Amino acid sequence: MQKAQESERSIRRAKVSWEQSKDDLEMAKSMIKSHPDTSCLFSSQATINALSSILQAHGNFQLPAYSSTEMLNQCNSVSTMFEQARSQCAVLDSALDRDFLGNTSQKNIQFTPAFAKTSFEASRKILKIVGLYWQENRQRFFDP
Repeated sequence: MQKAQESERSIRRAKVSWEQSKDDLEMAKSMIKSHPDTSCLFSSQATINALSSILQAHGNFQLPAYSSTEMLNQCNSVSTMFEQARSQCAVLDSALDRDFLGNTSQKNIQFTPAFAKTSFEASRKILKIVGLYWQENRQRFFDP
């Protein structure tokens, strides 16, 4: 991961990622029953976008975008409040077809509506934590 510096541009990118994460979460919710596999993908994407928004606001770019746990590890350098999302990130990463280094690794996951709902709830909790960060820092960055 590379870091430049916090700027108006990095904050604008962070806001776009944050807004996209909320849209992704809504898509995940809408597809739980009809397309649980796609719902799980949107749940993971929502989390990655939410965590990316934190890092982007602080001037980071070229982020590791394949694992919510890896993103969480990077976010811990910004604030330890994100550590409380670790178990939710583990749920989301359990469905990945790659390991933490990005290498493909087939998993035997059944994308049932129950698993999609669990993934959605994990992502929803993570977005709540990220939203709290934005609220606490809205004067510095933006109002969520």
